[in-house]
Amino acid sequence: MPVLQSLIENERINAVFAWPVVCSIIVAALVTVRQGSFLWATLATAIAALAFVPAIVRRDALVMPPWEVLTVAAIPIWVRLYGTLPIAGFLTVATIALLVTVELDAFTPIEMSGRFAVAFVVLATMAVAGLWVIAQWVSDVVFATTFLTTKGELMWDLVYATAFGGLAAVLFVLYFYRHETASVGRRGLSGDAS
Repeated sequence: MPVLQSLIENERINAVFAWPVVCSIIVAALVTVRQGSFLWATLATAIAALAFVPAIVRRDALVMPPWEVLTVAAIPIWVRLYGTLPIAGFLTVATIALLVTVELDAFTPIEMSGRFAVAFVVLATMAVAGLWVIAQWVSDVVFATTFLTTKGELMWDLVYATAFGGLAAVLFVLYFYRHETASVGRRGLSGDAS
């Protein structure tokens, strides 16, 4: 009973923190559309959609990705509302890959070892960065923007995105190791009590 109760309480606490973060991302997406930055609005919408997936699939509003991961995903979106941060795009791409990895690991039967999770986050970041570059190119062609100016800049953008993917992967492993250790500790304590 104590383990089940702590899981339920943790799920509720997570939802209490996660839903306001998701709502703020949706608001940021709407504001970004009004500012005319459709690529950033698309990224914000993608993050919000990924956050909704577990709740929709399980038909339970309490089933949400960890609020800490959502907050990390939201920070570049929030920063983008008030100005520019040169690394915001890389952070966003890396956190989308991190969010996908967290959801696969937490809400599906897929179990990832630490090494595989690191590799998966880095590769997913590279894939999302590639899609981001394609979206920038389409924006340059269709809307006459100037996101991609030189090939060298493009290559460095992909290198930076990969580096942030590596950082996100390390954070993923540390985060889940901490939570796994804490839940094992709680199970050990509750097992001693009964």
